[in-house]
Amino acid sequence: MSMVLTERRGAIACLTLNNPAQYNALGGSLLADLDAALDEAAREPAARAVLITGAGKGFCSGAQFGGDTFSSGASIAERMRGSINPVIEKLRNLPLPVVAAVNGPAAGAGVGIALAADIVIAARSARFILSFARLGAVLDGGTSLFLQRLIGAARARALSLLAEPLAAETAAEWGLIWKTVDDAALQDEALGIAQRLADGPPIALGMIKHQLEAAWTAPMAELLETEAANQGKAFATADLREGAAAFMEKRPPRFAGR
Repeated sequence: MSMVLTERRGAIACLTLNNPAQYNALGGSLLADLDAALDEAAREPAARAVLITGAGKGFCSGAQFGGDTFSSGASIAERMRGSINPVIEKLRNLPLPVVAAVNGPAAGAGVGIALAADIVIAARSARFILSFARLGAVLDGGTSLFLQRLIGAARARALSLLAEPLAAETAAEWGLIWKTVDDAALQDEALGIAQRLADGPPIALGMIKHQLEAAWTAPMAELLETEAANQGKAFATADLREGAAAFMEKRPPRFAGR
């Protein structure tokens, strides 16, 4: 049985991490199943947005210890290169917008999976825990980059070195995530955001994702050229003509992805 439940709600591919007994720890086939589910969503022509959440009371508790976890540092490094790293890269590079609904604790690499989404919304009871230092481990799942990008070096260093839990409301105040909502409203709010994205212009949204990711390291001249080239592509689409017409006619646009 897959450790990632998949469901289509219209144009939204809903993915639920499904190892609730372990707070959706990244053991067994969970990462491979998530990787496959993301590929499936990207291949599905009717899918226009992705929503990721966790089953049960947690979002994702990070690594699952046991078995041969401590057998070899080299084997852990190779396992990460073949499991968590491709998933983080896929989430960042997926042309579809990704929403993470953090329904409970996110710890370790689970924080990385949440922050790799484009828009992160959390239940008020959720917490973000960079638990690595408590275990004698180091940051992974992209957290060493995401944290400093989102909340700055001082806060990122303190959270990483002290391994203190960060409440969801504080995470929103600091800019680590988009916003928090009452626990009971989380799924409806996240679905509403995903639907807005699914109703948007998919070609333009995919290029916006790429531009924002590339802008972190691109020289200004290269960034400006990318913006010009992508704007040229956007203005050649039927979606832009529809968006302009809808604006002039004061009606909601109907984007078709062309």
